[in-house]
Amino acid sequence: MRAHLRPARPGDVAAIHALVRELAAYERLTDMLVATEDDLRDALFGPQPVIECLLAEISEEVVGYALFFHNYSTFLGRRGLYLEDVYVKPSARGHGLGQALLHALARIAVQRNCGRVEWTVLDWNQPAIDFYEAQGADVLPEWRVVRMTGEALQRFAASVPKHQLLDQRS
Repeated sequence: MRAHLRPARPGDVAAIHALVRELAAYERLTDMLVATEDDLRDALFGPQPVIECLLAEISEEVVGYALFFHNYSTFLGRRGLYLEDVYVKPSARGHGLGQALLHALARIAVQRNCGRVEWTVLDWNQPAIDFYEAQGADVLPEWRVVRMTGEALQRFAASVPKHQLLDQRS
């Protein structure tokens, strides 16, 4: 077995999208998956890339990925890395690829002087929680993810507060 990590290249988009579909199925969230290969291609390699991706390969087959982007902590006064997804195919687990992806991401964060690496995990995914804690990560029970999407986002953006406080001419 020859395993290694590398940054994603434009020709990898179909393989990344396939892994995203697998992750969505594993997390029981396929109904939420609307991203296309073109969406990923533009986000990764378009004129203004907003995400980065590391790939795990075994014998030149893409079997895992870590997709991430920068965020910012006002408390730390530094940027951080947000890990959107980390996933290794079940058939490729047990070879240390998930740990290697997290190590690579941690090294990138340190090289870029990031204050932290953050990600979320579903509360029912105990194997992932156990894995992350074994790597030294803290699962923060007092924090909750807040999300506004779809029609709720559109409705809120279009609504006008009773007393408009901000000048939005810029």
